[in-house]
Amino acid sequence: MKILIGTYYAKLDGHGRVMLPKGLREQLKDMEHRGFVLRRATFFENLELHPREEWEKWIKQLLQINKTSRKKVKLISLMNAGARLVYLDSNGRLQLPKDLIKIMGLKKEVVIASEGNILQIWDKDRYEQFWEENRESFPGLMEELLDGQEPDRDDRE
Repeated sequence: MKILIGTYYAKLDGHGRVMLPKGLREQLKDMEHRGFVLRRATFFENLELHPREEWEKWIKQLLQINKTSRKKVKLISLMNAGARLVYLDSNGRLQLPKDLIKIMGLKKEVVIASEGNILQIWDKDRYEQFWEENRESFPGLMEELLDGQEPDRDDRE
């Protein structure tokens, strides 16, 4: 699994293409030949771009669950809702489907942010709103999830 690093600002052209910044293209160059899965995010109002290899590992894991599990079928159906296999073109652009652009409210300026081994694609205004709404909880999340414990009351003052 490759860990992707950084937050990048980019522009969506009139044809729904996003030119990936050079620093990001460099990180993706060894996986771009297999393509990516573009899908609606699970938790927030953004898109996720999964390297195809990582997506396939995830789906194979789900397919191991009981074949008659309604929950499994429902989860896979929801994960694939609107999902597309996409590739970078020869100029390093990613074509975003018009329906996903509309659903996610993407305008001209977008933010592409790493989330470990996948990328998030946000409308710039929505991304900045997300950051503002969540920045105060950021230190507590770091303590809770990375230290594995609740923050001390004295540390929060």
